[in-house]
Amino acid sequence: MFADMGSDGMTIDDRGNIYLTGDGVTVFDKDGQKIAHFPIPEDWTANVCFGGKERNILFITASKSVYTLKMLVHGVK
Repeated sequence: MFADMGSDGMTIDDRGNIYLTGDGVTVFDKDGQKIAHFPIPEDWTANVCFGGKERNILFITASKSVYTLKMLVHGVK
């Protein structure tokens, strides 16, 4: 088992970090260690993906809104 949590959506960045949704967005490194959590002020976070010209914008869909977060990492091609 990689991480002890379920997820509705997920994505990966160019460093091998995995982003899981549910209660906000939780980020695990390639070894399965939790390295970050982005709280989202809604009941549920459904999906997450990288976009934008440089794939450095994290798009997060939640119960009632879509959030964006400019990142220092990039999504994989």
